[in-house]
Amino acid sequence: MTGGQMAPTTLVGMKTATTPYGRMPQWPDGTPNNGFPLQITQLLAQLPGTRYVTRQAVFSAAAVRNCKKAIKKAFQNQIENKNGVNFVEIVSNCNSNWKMSAVDANKWLQDNMLPVYPLGDLKDNFELIKK
Repeated sequence: MTGGQMAPTTLVGMKTATTPYGRMPQWPDGTPNNGFPLQITQLLAQLPGTRYVTRQAVFSAAAVRNCKKAIKKAFQNQIENKNGVNFVEIVSNCNSNWKMSAVDANKWLQDNMLPVYPLGDLKDNFELIKK
């Protein structure tokens, strides 16, 4: 997202340009509002036809190395004509829209986002649809 608007993965309570009071799944009176964050990686990992589904991040040098390996693996699966969809989700910060330093944004990401969106491979095999 480039303008600070709410994304499908914006955490509950997190303020954005389009959610100035923070993401609220529903209003206090119970009226539906923004809904919950979408756990797209977990959803995709459950589908037949996906081969490699992983969530990585770029908040440290080690995390960037792991992210590069994951992207390379996804491309290698395609180069080798291995069946299935490869999906790499990358968790990153936005220190300018979060209005904090890069160091503080990386810490906030680790403390708040990674508990909701843990890193790692969720699926690394291909399953045919069974009839």
